[in-house]
Amino acid sequence: MRTSLVSMVLFTLTMSPAQAADFPLASCTGWNGTLVSRTGTDSSTAVMAGKVTQADFQEYCERDPGGDTIAHGGKLTVEQCVAKYRRSNGKDTFRSTANCSEGTLFFVPPRGKPLHVTFPLPEDSDVSCASGMPPLIEQFKLLCPQTAREFQLMDDE
Repeated sequence: MRTSLVSMVLFTLTMSPAQAADFPLASCTGWNGTLVSRTGTDSSTAVMAGKVTQADFQEYCERDPGGDTIAHGGKLTVEQCVAKYRRSNGKDTFRSTANCSEGTLFFVPPRGKPLHVTFPLPEDSDVSCASGMPPLIEQFKLLCPQTAREFQLMDDE
């Protein structure tokens, strides 16, 4: 109980860039965001927010799943790739909320419709990258680690 309370207090505070972690996004081939705050972990009002940073674009362009860079058959240097995506997506922010006791997660992307998922997932659920599910599972694990363990979503089971 004491560990949970300490964890909740620590993650209620906004994280410094040095402490920031990945904010998993709903595309395995895209970039992750950077987690900037998390509150209410393991509660009915768990919330996390993220933004996309230069480091997120740098990692994406070095990995280059879209073939934009010279090293991967494209026409851009890594620096040009980073600049391209910073111009178009540099102000993107992300938000996910969860009700851990109900096993629900809502993800609000900067564009498009919000996504909703309820855990545990049915046995025949598509959890491939194409489904967009892996990042949503990771978001749920960040917001509801206790419930994620109960649903056997955590690796330490």
